[in-house]
Amino acid sequence: MCLLPLCISCISLVITSNQNCQNIDFICGYVFVVVFSKFRNISLKMSDNMSDNRQLTSSPISTAASGNLSSDIEFLPTSLAAEELKLALNKEATEDELLTAINRSKDLVLENDQCSPERKWLVRHLIELRLRLQECREAMDDPQHPRNRSSGVSKRTVRGHHLNLQPLLRNTASRYCDHCTGTIWSVVQAWYQCEDCEYCCHYKCLGSIIRECAHVIATERGTFEYEICPEIGLSQQKFLCAECRALLPVNKDWSEARKCDYTGLFYCTACHWGSSAVIPARVVHNWDFTPQPVCQASLQLLRICSKRPMINLEQLNPKLFHLVHELDLVRRLRKDLVAMKKYLTVCRRANEDRLLWKNVDAPHLMANANMYSLQDLVDTHSGELLSKLHSLVDVFSSHIKVQCEVCKGRGHICEICSNEEVLYPFDLATVTCGDCCSVFHAHCFTRKDGCPRCLRLKMRQEEKQNNNENPA
Repeated sequence: MCLLPLCISCISLVITSNQNCQNIDFICGYVFVVVFSKFRNISLKMSDNMSDNRQLTSSPISTAASGNLSSDIEFLPTSLAAEELKLALNKEATEDELLTAINRSKDLVLENDQCSPERKWLVRHLIELRLRLQECREAMDDPQHPRNRSSGVSKRTVRGHHLNLQPLLRNTASRYCDHCTGTIWSVVQAWYQCEDCEYCCHYKCLGSIIRECAHVIATERGTFEYEICPEIGLSQQKFLCAECRALLPVNKDWSEARKCDYTGLFYCTACHWGSSAVIPARVVHNWDFTPQPVCQASLQLLRICSKRPMINLEQLNPKLFHLVHELDLVRRLRKDLVAMKKYLTVCRRANEDRLLWKNVDAPHLMANANMYSLQDLVDTHSGELLSKLHSLVDVFSSHIKVQCEVCKGRGHICEICSNEEVLYPFDLATVTCGDCCSVFHAHCFTRKDGCPRCLRLKMRQEEKQNNNENPA
């Protein structure tokens, strides 16, 4: 509906009514209300039509390309479309209904082939059903359980999403539905948000959700895609969106096919909003932190996995440590922290003061020196991680060398030069024996042929063996 004639007629009415200022204010307010209501109705109809079109065209896409996100995010198999309604996931079910659904899921698991998409989905649903059953039993025993205080529609489980009914928005920031891309008017519309991946949708879009929960994908896959933009082309996708299977128009600027730099696939504007993110493959291979355009599914996946230690640089690109000085310093500091952790974990005073837990917000930094998260590499590039590690090394080194007498007594003396200087494995210019863990000066160890303690232990063992063979 064209609003131009309405606006022109209202403006002309305002001009002819210039004798009364109150009438002018009233007419201007009326024009605003009418135009806004018409525009809102048109936008809501467009979002409904878009939602209907996406629902009609939703079907799985399969391709053999490396890094294909849709190969890991399988939609619900068509053979189970009717069975999903019997699994009691999309409604508040009783204990008997849940038990019936669990038994039905077990039967379906045995009926389907091993490693098939059907069995994969059924195992996921079976886990969800058992969790719901446990929650139902806890609610029966506890009157104050959140399930008893809810309205009965506060939580839904769809495609791995744990969707919770949201209250009214308290801020003015706009929020959009991840399914139909329409604006969420929280004052008049009920909407849900996934507690794992922050997927948002209208209540009316619950039954049409296509996208798998990014938390499920991250848990099952356990690694990033390390091939840079594994593009397969629109022809391989049959000119269909990789997620919702909507037809991708060609040579239309207002609705172009958008490529995701993480998966290399093409998406429609409803599945690819033009967001950008740092790509792990470009960081690992090129040390490139330039944000690249990604689809919404990849954006949620990268956001969830950004702080998980999933990148082993020693295996993927060991030459990077020689080319990036900051990265080599980070590795050295992390090795020092790993050595310090052995002192702090057995120190009673450090445990009482909770020295490790108070100062380390990322425990994987002290677990080993090889695994990195994507956020660690971003912070290394910006210099934040280096300053954080330096402060940790200073705090822990002060405890071991100065403050704690017990940790100080666990130091080492170089057996080669017999210097009284107390050495620690994390000191500079020291060498630690890989067998007996003795610590020596680096220049002393290079002059000596092997570890003297290991040689002494070996000679003692041989002497003991000879005495056993030739008793007096």
